[in-house]
Amino acid sequence: MNPLPILMLLLTVATASAAKEKEKENTTNNPSTVTTLIPQLLPRNPNPKPPPAAVQKKLDAFFSGVQAGKVDDSFRTLVSSNSSLSDPASVQDFVGKIRKGLEVFGPLQGAEVYDQRPVGTRVVYLTYISFHARKPLRWQFVYYLPVGGDWKLLNLRFDDAVEQSLIPE
Repeated sequence: MNPLPILMLLLTVATASAAKEKEKENTTNNPSTVTTLIPQLLPRNPNPKPPPAAVQKKLDAFFSGVQAGKVDDSFRTLVSSNSSLSDPASVQDFVGKIRKGLEVFGPLQGAEVYDQRPVGTRVVYLTYISFHARKPLRWQFVYYLPVGGDWKLLNLRFDDAVEQSLIPE
């Protein structure tokens, strides 16, 4: 068994807990503090506005394909705009993780945008929640619009830390 995914999950949980405490401390000590987006945590006030139409089309196709059992093809299409993400070894690894997630949590039963955070005018950070029989999963995507180009996927991740990543008040 590869200990790397378990280590990454533990680091994510530890980082999320530390970030949550730091954010709480900063907000308590200085109410006017502007908080930044912390990738491990779900924002308190999500912006469920759909992403730009071209990005929405790509993500709808991805989730529909996964739901139809076409994980490999859907993932390859999703990452095709980024040569570092579409490297065959990376694709095989990530597709394996998606398949494992579907095996553990059940088939995909739908997905919806939870949050959209623009970073300037050409980068968008998206959080989706997918629904499964046993538990929802969180998906995070970062898209970039190069000058004169089409939207390009820069990064993605998914995990099962939905309830741990909520910020209680």
